[in-house]
Amino acid sequence: MKYISLIILAVVILSCSTTKKSTKNNKADNSSSIEYKFDLSLQTKLFLQEFENEKLEKSTDSFVPSQNLIDKYNIKIVEDLHTISGFIKVNSDYNEEELNRINIKTGSQSNNIITVIIPMGSIDKFLILNGVEYFEIGQKVELKNN
Repeated sequence: MKYISLIILAVVILSCSTTKKSTKNNKADNSSSIEYKFDLSLQTKLFLQEFENEKLEKSTDSFVPSQNLIDKYNIKIVEDLHTISGFIKVNSDYNEEELNRINIKTGSQSNNIITVIIPMGSIDKFLILNGVEYFEIGQKVELKNN
């Protein structure tokens, strides 16, 4: 029984490490044209794909996300701009001035983890910044009442 458990554990670990390597391909999806220089959470990749699809459907210069996208990804209006929030993991190449230059607001910081608020118009520029290792979009939190 112990031997079978060890084999199952080894297979699970091996499959997880293989999956992680195969998903890091610097594109949000094979059909997507959004490029990025750092790792993204799965939720972030899904958001980027839906965001890009909506941008392609609307041919206006001033993009306004659909109510569905706003509700699903907790998009907020900050200083008259639609924004997403999340956190980044940074490395030694990180330069906060680059974030400020593209209108990204930083919040609390703990070691190399920083909360950010990103205007939707700055997403493409943000995804190619140097000094960021990982980005995860914030998720909508709902309280459950018993």
